Amino acid sequence: MTSPSQVIVVGVDGSETSRDAARWALSQAALTGTGLRAVSSWRWPNYLTRVPPGVDLAQETGEVLDEIMDGVLAENPQAAATVPVTKHVIEGPAGPALLTQSAGATLLVVGARGRAAFPGMLLGSVAEYCVRQGTCPVVVVRA
Repeated sequence: MTSPSQVIVVGVDGSETSRDAARWALSQAALTGTGLRAVSSWRWPNYLTRVPPGVDLAQETGEVLDEIMDGVLAENPQAAATVPVTKHVIEGPAGPALLTQSAGATLLVVGARGRAAFPGMLLGSVAEYCVRQGTCPVVVVRA
């Protein structure tokens, strides 16, 4: 069993680059004998003042996280059998949520460009935030 500090944290936002980051993080966790903590975050857009009926962003975010991680684990059954994986859905901005979840971690892994990126960016805003503010090593996975 791994200690809390022997964990790789990966950010998952539903984008293809976050799927690539999750694949890489799972393989790295298998190679190094660490656990894997998959993290997704959500928050209400600033322009919404009321919660629309029937909308549950936490649940929707969890479903996306499950879909991505279930697919990644199915692609690599050997690693899936040996790496302890936990999933966390956090309310708040992605960058700070990832840094909070990666405090004391072995490594933080993020995709190079998430959903908010625009053509020509070398890094997405969340990846750049994590690289600049992270307290553990940060790996940015490009597609």
